[in-house]
Amino acid sequence: MSIYGFLAVKHPMGEGVLVVDAWIPEPTLAESANAFKSARYRYLVVVGDTAEQKSSRFKGPAADVDAATGRLEKLGVDATKLIRLGVPDHPSGRTLGRAAAVRRWLDRSGMSVRSVDVFTVGVHARKTWILFSHALGSNCRVGIIAGSEVRYNPRFWFASRTGIWLVTRNLAGYIYSKAWIFFDGKGTQSPSRADFRSSDEPSDSGDFS
Repeated sequence: MSIYGFLAVKHPMGEGVLVVDAWIPEPTLAESANAFKSARYRYLVVVGDTAEQKSSRFKGPAADVDAATGRLEKLGVDATKLIRLGVPDHPSGRTLGRAAAVRRWLDRSGMSVRSVDVFTVGVHARKTWILFSHALGSNCRVGIIAGSEVRYNPRFWFASRTGIWLVTRNLAGYIYSKAWIFFDGKGTQSPSRADFRSSDEPSDSGDFS
């Protein structure tokens, strides 16, 4: 009964940069806009698939970075503070690839950013937190916000096929991520070898990225 709460973790820093998964459901995306406007963030970085990737991968309503950014503008987020990061397919898995892309953007920007929060949805949060912390390194405080799950009732996830699938898959992803970082032997140090030449993390299907 406590697995959902463990995976859908919330531990935000409330400042610096807010990173948002482009694929999250529209109601959850609206939550990310509210989170950005109610805290001391300098930029909102939307990270995910390009339109071309989305058209070849997804059959559901998942958004690409341009669509998600457009929705956030309509939700009142200042366009000058929105950053789009379209991330190509990555051999180390989508979540880690996106984390590495954020790291490269921070390095290129020249900004002195000490805090980054990542906004995702539900049980995807714990694995996301681990991988972004690894990619961004020990000099950056990384927080996490698990937005509301709208595809099933979190209290009764075990009564939903979608809930069972997502909880099980993300629990496996969490275990894999912990093991991968342990055997990688680098902890949360800076990933200077940015291509992360490791075994693939379990890839999620559809908009469960």
